[in-house]
Order: sequence, then structure tokens, then C-alpha cells
Amino acid sequence: MNPVNIEPYKLPADATWLVTGCSSGIGREIATLIASKPNQRIIATARNPNDLSYLPDGNSNILKLPLDVTSVESVDAAFTAAAQQFGENFHLDVVVNNAGYSLSGDTEGATEEEIHQAMETVFFGTVRVTTRSIAVMRQAKERRGGLIFQISSLAGLCAFPGHAFYHAGKFAVEGFSESVAREMHPDWNINFCIVEPSGVKTNFEGHSKANIKPHPAYLDEDMPARKLEKYVNAGKKLGVGMEPSALAEILFMIASREERVPLRLPLGAVSWKLSKSKFETLLGDFEAVKDISAMGQEI
Repeated sequence: MNPVNIEPYKLPADATWLVTGCSSGIGREIATLIASKPNQRIIATARNPNDLSYLPDGNSNILKLPLDVTSVESVDAAFTAAAQQFGENFHLDVVVNNAGYSLSGDTEGATEEEIHQAMETVFFGTVRVTTRSIAVMRQAKERRGGLIFQISSLAGLCAFPGHAFYHAGKFAVEGFSESVAREMHPDWNINFCIVEPSGVKTNFEGHSKANIKPHPAYLDEDMPARKLEKYVNAGKKLGVGMEPSALAEILFMIASREERVPLRLPLGAVSWKLSKSKFETLLGDFEAVKDISAMGQEI
């Protein structure tokens, strides 16, 4: 199996960052942080560019662009605009796929339109930006490589009731990202980091989350999805979760510390503990079916 992220990554002093979903939350904090760094360039994107007014105008290192990751035309236009802005020296060093969307509720109640909208944003949007970014990075004359952060979630490793399509999208992103990372030629020095935070204090619930119409068969309070809803709502009232600014600082640290980039990065104690527990449970499950799995062969 082709190894990934072989060499330590060194962030160029004049690195160009492309960040999706910069209107609020994690994306906004990353864009704000990079804009504050001398000589670092930021291409900040949002579906509505008016949501990027928090970034100053008139700075040649800051480019604000409209970008809807669900639209092929919009993605192509954003990459074209960035290349035109920075001219023949255009390069991408760090890409943060942060644009997000969640569809929550009873799986049986989801409509075809709701399902497709969720997958378009979470999975296909990530694919579009990733593949175009790789093309820019590997074609750079200076062979300076690059780093792609995929903002996944604990939901990309562990599945919980009432979020089937969000999990499907994040699981797909993680599988896609690992596979593509293993396709990279070592000389390209293109690195991937799949970031898996647990709760983050953003307005994601009201801004980028859709709820499926409740299904009558799942309304009882003892249903797993209803129990989880109560737990999550209680956590939100208590202000549980990490600050998006702290996550932004972690990403910059990973990019600039001149060490090997981790392929997977669970963030937060909850994410680390639940992820570790899942794999420990899987190992036990594998042992329980070892004789069956062997199909008469030696394991």
C-alpha cells in the first residue's frame, strides 16, 4: 500500500491558502487567522461574498470570492478568478475544505431532494475542490507541494442515530481522501490531513443544518435518535465544544511546524476517546469471527 505524507511539510513564507465556507464558524476563524499572518495569502470563499466583509479590502494578499461547492460552474469560476488575480505566480499551498451541511432526523422520513442536497455539499463539493486543488499543486513549476485539510468530523469515524446521511457524506469524504492521498507521487509532496473534531461552538445548527420532517414511527422518547437529541441539546445549553478559533490555530500549527502531517487528526477529548473505543471494539468483533473469516485458511 502506497504510504502517505512521507516527508515533513514546510509551509512557504508566502503560502497561498484556499478556504471554503468562510462565512462563519471554523472557516471564518481560519480566514481571519491567515489574513493576520505577514506574507500569507488567503483566498476566502463563501456562497455569498457579502458574508466576507469582516476581511479588509484593498489588501493584495486577501482575495474574497463567491463559491458554491455544489456548483461545478461556481468552483471552476473561483479557480479561474484566483489564477487571474495572482497571475503566473499563482500556486496553492494549503487548502481547507470546510464548507459543510448536515441533514438530521429520521432516515425513513428523508426525501430524495434532501438526501441529494446533503451529499452534494458534504461529499461532491469536497471532491470538486480537492481534485482542482491537486491539479494546481502538482503542476506548480517550483514543485513546492501542498497540504489539503479535509474538515471531517467525529461523524466520519463513528455513527450515531438520526444522522445517517451526514455520516454517509463524512465517511465517503474520509475514504475518498485516504485513497487520493495514496495516489500521490512522492515527488509531488502533496499531503492530506483529515480533521475529525467533536463538538465545535459555531452556528452550524442554525446556518448549515437541515432537519428531516419527523417520521411518526420514531416519535417515542425511548427511540435512540430522540435520546441523542436530548443529550446534544443539553450539551449545547452548557456550552460544550471547542472554540473555532482554537481549531484554526491547530491547523496553522500542523501546517507550519515542519513535521510529518498526520493523515487523521481527531480533535477534542471526546473525539479521541470515542474513536479509540470504536477501533478497540472492532478488533474484538474481528477476533469473534476470526474462524469464519478465515474460510478454512490460516490467519
